[in-house]
Amino acid sequence: MDSLTAQINNVLAQYTSDVNKTVDEVMQNNAKEAKKALTWNSPARTGKYAKSWAVKKEKGRYIVYNKKPGLTHLLENGHDIIRDGRKIGHAPAQPHIKPVEEMIKDKIVKELEEKL
Repeated sequence: MDSLTAQINNVLAQYTSDVNKTVDEVMQNNAKEAKKALTWNSPARTGKYAKSWAVKKEKGRYIVYNKKPGLTHLLENGHDIIRDGRKIGHAPAQPHIKPVEEMIKDKIVKELEEKL
């Protein structure tokens, strides 16, 4: 009986390892693809913002972020333009993050369903 239990535990451990490896691979590939898509879809006045997208792995999660903090929110949602304490206009929203996020989420789900 102990032998059967040990064999079942070995099979489950191998399966868990395979699943974790597959999930990590899918997430890494999609994070890189999201970075590439954001680079192409970002508003480009000088090009610095678009080039500053990066991917990092932190605590087992892949994070796609922009190295220019604050700009993502302002560009994605729009903002008031203020000079000398007065509102002189409004910069319109330029949604470029949300469409990429939706595309990548759907792609991740599809890939995981296929591979698992």
